Amino acid sequence: MRHEKIIIGVLAFVSFYMVFWLWFFDTPKSYKNTVNIPKKLSSFSPAANNNLVLGDKVEPQQVLPVSYKIPLDPRRQSFNLSCEFAAASSIIFHFTNNPSFAVVNEIEAEKKLINKMWISRNPNVGIRMGLANVMSLDNLYSNLNQWFGGADYYGIHAPPFIDLFQSYHLTAKPIYINDSTISAIKEAISKNHLVMAWIKIGYAKPVDDELSYGKVKIIRGEHAVVVNGYDESGVIVMDPAIGLERHVGYSSLLDASMPFPMPFLEVSENVDDKMSWDNLTVGFDTLTGIDRSIPKIFVENGTRITGAANQMRDVLKDFGYNINSISNADNFDYQDIGIQAKKSFSDFLYILNRDIKLAGYIVASSSADLGDDEGKDMVIVVGK
Repeated sequence: MRHEKIIIGVLAFVSFYMVFWLWFFDTPKSYKNTVNIPKKLSSFSPAANNNLVLGDKVEPQQVLPVSYKIPLDPRRQSFNLSCEFAAASSIIFHFTNNPSFAVVNEIEAEKKLINKMWISRNPNVGIRMGLANVMSLDNLYSNLNQWFGGADYYGIHAPPFIDLFQSYHLTAKPIYINDSTISAIKEAISKNHLVMAWIKIGYAKPVDDELSYGKVKIIRGEHAVVVNGYDESGVIVMDPAIGLERHVGYSSLLDASMPFPMPFLEVSENVDDKMSWDNLTVGFDTLTGIDRSIPKIFVENGTRITGAANQMRDVLKDFGYNINSISNADNFDYQDIGIQAKKSFSDFLYILNRDIKLAGYIVASSSADLGDDEGKDMVIVVGK
């Protein structure tokens, strides 16, 4: 019975897309006079050689090509609601040639990325998957085969993918909706960067979900594709829902991406291997809707280094956190940074982990297992 439901769900999803093509996608183009650039080799490629130098800077072109296309292996998503992870897998494979992310390993590739993400009601923090908490990965994978276009069984937005791509030595920079969006996308593609795009499919209206720390907007019909080319009238996208490349007009792309606070990520190789957030905000984080000042945070020194907790307190205050107390930990043998939070403050773990890493610290562990009877919302132990 479970397999029959999955088959019915897949057929319904494909049928919906057949209708969607008629109004969103343009007629497929032959892409004549399109510049085709071969994939870069990497250390994962058996054909890589010692004469290849990655990261060579290319002088920016004054005039962009009329059309440009980056070869990208098409692939279909493995679950009804895993489009973002299929898109990310294709991008990672393109830049790294890591065989774990090849098309033939698509299911395991998606699961590998899914396992790296937080689970949250807030899609700007983690995967939004059902009203109840996801207690196991099996439940999560089952929920990923729910009907497309809902508000509870949903997906994940762009911000967490900045950190995800970083873990594979790739840089992801946001592109926002403004007067220069199209030119920014074209310039990115012409530099052999791929663009991951979030689009809205269908006519369902967005809904606001009230969380413990504020509202988050849920864009029903949320979907992700990879932009890998452009021409005079639009962009070429690899759509994991159908496993094909399609052509999308510029105005259609902007209209479909408009509802998302961060609709595009320009992804490229991270030559310097540095972690950065170009649009970092302190205090209230506009991307996640999280107010850093809400939790009561206690910082403990788990080293024999005098002032380690004070230093962490000062760093977190600069980000806008509310530090209630500093003290010594139960011993001085902790390694790196450990974070605990109450379950009701689990979303704050995402942004706190990110901020601490940006400050140059290594987070060894983080969990939402702090007792509810504690007078603390979060505890940070500073290790060696």
